Amino acid sequence: GRSAEEWLPIVGRHVSRRLRGRHIQLSPAPRAGVRTTTDGRPEPITALPEAARDLELLAAPFQGETVGVIKDRRAHAYTAVLAVRVTSFGLLDRAEQESRQAGWGGVLSGLAREGSPVSRIQWVERTVPADGDEVGRYLGEAWDHDTVAIDSLAMQSYLELTSSAPAATRDHELFVCLQIDAKRAWRQIKRTGGKQGADAGACSVLLRELEGLADHLTAADVRVVGALRPGMLAATVRVSFDPWTRPGIARLAAADRDRDGIDEAAAWPVGAETSWSVYRTDGAVHATYWIASWPRIDVGAAFLSPLLLHAQMVRAIAVTIEPVSPLKAIREVEAARTSDVADRELRGRMGFIETARRKRQTEAVARREEELADGHAAVRFAGYVTVSARTLDELERHCSEIEHAAQMARLELLRLYGQQEQGFTYTLPLCRGLR
Repeated sequence: GRSAEEWLPIVGRHVSRRLRGRHIQLSPAPRAGVRTTTDGRPEPITALPEAARDLELLAAPFQGETVGVIKDRRAHAYTAVLAVRVTSFGLLDRAEQESRQAGWGGVLSGLAREGSPVSRIQWVERTVPADGDEVGRYLGEAWDHDTVAIDSLAMQSYLELTSSAPAATRDHELFVCLQIDAKRAWRQIKRTGGKQGADAGACSVLLRELEGLADHLTAADVRVVGALRPGMLAATVRVSFDPWTRPGIARLAAADRDRDGIDEAAAWPVGAETSWSVYRTDGAVHATYWIASWPRIDVGAAFLSPLLLHAQMVRAIAVTIEPVSPLKAIREVEAARTSDVADRELRGRMGFIETARRKRQTEAVARREEELADGHAAVRFAGYVTVSARTLDELERHCSEIEHAAQMARLELLRLYGQQEQGFTYTLPLCRGLR
């Protein structure tokens, strides 16, 4: 869908990287050795891929706990992540689904206020390989040896089920990410941080907004599991790059109850290779799509069900939303109304008739003005889908399935050719994907 001049920088950048050998990236961390700090603990060596080289994982204290915050030095932004759950949405009647959808709209309206430090909010829904030992651990804790014998028919049937189910199942994970703009909120950051510095002030402002977001999500019937701690956030990023490491991370957590995820150094891939249409990281290959077109007809609240519920391959769906302040939104829509009136008068004097397409655009602007007057928020958003697999053949098969599921949801997907590495980061919990 791009013109020739829009393709030129993408193609030029891709060819330049291949000629210089920068399409293959190998982490220097394995050869750097382990250094110890003054307290005798090992100091992690962090090596990030090129698309994430400006990121830094911070540990922010909050109410006696530690919350992971991702700092983007280039964008001057700070991001924190909430793990949430939404149950039984597909089983509700349409009225209840629309009620919950309205609750989500209320959450966005609360963020689109004048003077808000929040720059973006993102939700990420992904499927990951199931932890094959989780059912077995539950069985070991719940099994009453005196009541159910191991050689009984019921027990043997249960053991057979637990051994075969994980290979065919996927776990669903849902995250809501919140980002603040340090340039927009510099006064609040300076006042809050004081002598502790800009990072401490930014984390305090971010976590205050995150706490308010958690309260609003709870009011909208979304169960908030909690904010991700630094190790958990690192594990989330690691599973994104190589989903099949998740069972191993789960086993480490089960063996050591005090273990808090993984170190930041282990969050990033050891090796990565970018091609025109796929992105390979460690033991996985990925293909990222941009949701180029959303439904153009009226749809229900559950229109994404073919993607969220029925597409059971390993994949991640992310939508990044940028709230627009009410004053800016009103100015934009008033300018659009004025432009429409002037354009219609000019066309009338020149003898041009008003086309149906032009008429619908004018009606859309008028409807948007009414919605703003009723208190609704204006937002700018973009959606992306990443499909992951272990081999290229498996990836192409899953890509065909996800494209079919998107058609069922009345979405149009376009593969991000020449931008796979950058596009992959749009489905990470980083609130990326908008300029």
